[in-house]
Order: sequence, then C-alpha cells, then structure tokens
Amino acid sequence: MWDKLAFEIWILPNNLRTAFEKAATLLKTNYFDILCLNLQRELEELIKDLALGAPYEKFIERVKEMDLIKEPISSWEHRIKPILLAVRGLKLRRPNLRIICYRSSLAENLSIKNATRVATLTFRVNSTGKISVEEWRSLIYKLMDETNKLIGEEANYLLETLSNLPLGEKAKAVCTSDFTGKSLMENLKKIGVKASLRYIFTPYYFTPLEVLMRKAAKEIRDGSEINDEDLIRLVKLHAEYVREYVLTSMDYDSAYFRWVKDKRFAEYF
Repeated sequence: MWDKLAFEIWILPNNLRTAFEKAATLLKTNYFDILCLNLQRELEELIKDLALGAPYEKFIERVKEMDLIKEPISSWEHRIKPILLAVRGLKLRRPNLRIICYRSSLAENLSIKNATRVATLTFRVNSTGKISVEEWRSLIYKLMDETNKLIGEEANYLLETLSNLPLGEKAKAVCTSDFTGKSLMENLKKIGVKASLRYIFTPYYFTPLEVLMRKAAKEIRDGSEINDEDLIRLVKLHAEYVREYVLTSMDYDSAYFRWVKDKRFAEYF
C-alpha cells in the first residue's frame, strides 16, 4: 500500500516562529490529502475541530483546560500560532483532508525535562566559567538516545495510523517536523514509504547546541565520540549564545537573527 503514498516531511527549526509563518503560508497554497502535525496526539480532536472552523480563542481555552502543554502556554502559542491559524477552516475548503497529530506526550515531557537539564549546565558555565566535560558529554548522549527511541515510536504510530486510512490510487501527505525529521524519514523508508524532506526555512545556521548534537551524532556513527576540545568550544559558544542573545532579546527570533547578523556562527569554522 505504501507505493500509493508520497510522504513529504517539512523541516522547521523548532523555536523559530518565522519558520512556522513560512510553513503556514505553504499550508494554504499546497495541495495534500493528509496533514501530519508534530503536535501532541491528545490535541488531535481539537485540531480537527479547528480545521472545521472552530473559533481560535475557544481552541486555546480548551488547550489550557487540558493542561497538556508543559512549557508556558504563551511561548507555545507564540511559536505555533501561524500553523494553527493556517489549519483553521482547512477542512471546510478540503472536506476529505485527513489530519493526524503524531507527537507523543512522553516526547513533550522529555523535551521540557531536557531543556531544564541543558539550562542547568548552561547556567553553571555562565556563572562559574567552568565546563564539566563528562557531564556535558553524558547529557548529550542521553538526549540523543532518548530522541532516537521517540522517533522510532512516532514513526510506528504514523505507520499504524496511516495504514487505517483509505489512500485510494494516490495520496500525498505533508508532515511537519523539526530536524529529527531526517531520522523519521529514514524510519519510514525502511518499510517502503516514499518519504522525502523539504527544508522550509533556508538558509538556516545551526545554533551552537545544535552543532554539538549533530557533531556528537556523527562521531557515534563513525564509531567514536566527540573530543574534549570540540565539546568545550561548542559549549562555550552555546553559553555565549544564551547569555548574549537569548537572555537579552524580546523573543527567540530576535535573539537568533541578532546572532546571525553578528555572524557568530563563523566561529564554528
């Protein structure tokens, strides 16, 4: 059945509202039969109601009542709002559209837990100037291991859900994801899904922590581990990014674009 499905994964930088705005524009103009959103599964019925034209404000009220979002709801809404507004009323224009929310609650809880772990170590670097190499290395590998397990579980959930849908002779699915979308694609391809990637926001310069995670992943694939020198350099750059940009900006987009304007990413090379 998978030869009937074209599965396009849209890669969005996780915290950048500007990227979500661009994706929202594409959702309004691109044709697809299935929309897979990396939102919690428990939100699916509310999202479907929103797609049928339910008031946006009522949707947000219900999300607050469900108490599913572990980060501050204002931060979550600020980032995701362009997508939500693009989805609102979508099924009125495309009655046969199928919507799937595939993110697990465990992923949401781990995301907040991991952000707290990283923030704790980052604060220690910025307050003392000291870097515990083994603590950082242990944390990075733990984050990668947990992420890989979740990607596998979410891929299985998508496959199980899609297998219960009538795909017809041909169908196209659009799936929103962050940079873990590449691993999701690889999982789907293993069982024959024609999956592809579409990078929605380009050019995108990876932040120091993202570079550290990607470099550590590459070293593991090569049967090695990230060396102390690279780890220390990237942790210092991450601490600077948080201290000089994130904490001194009105929002994350402002921080990121100031950092890009200052060309601090050039320090990687």
